[in-house]
Amino acid sequence: MKNKLRRIYIAGIFIFSSLIFCSYSKNKNITIKGYIHSHGSQPFTFLGIEESNSKKEYAVSASEDVLKELQASQGNEIEITGTIIKKNGNGPEFEMLKDGKIIVLEWKYVK
Repeated sequence: MKNKLRRIYIAGIFIFSSLIFCSYSKNKNITIKGYIHSHGSQPFTFLGIEESNSKKEYAVSASEDVLKELQASQGNEIEITGTIIKKNGNGPEFEMLKDGKIIVLEWKYVK
């Protein structure tokens, strides 16, 4: 009986500690306000966003539908929430701007 209770107690401690250490992760999503610009030359164009206040530039990565909506929003200030991917090196990378790339989770017009 004691052996069985001991196993249950150890299993409970293990499950509890697993939940504590694994369930909390830092949110890596950020929000950027800025203007959408088209970069590159035909047929290899891609969208980028330039932040309004810090002048950082990020390439925009999203589904085709979202990219079409973003392209139509050029000239308007928008807000994009997403995950940033930093550049690996100093040289040029395909469809990457100087400060990296943002993977769009959601976006909206700034009023």
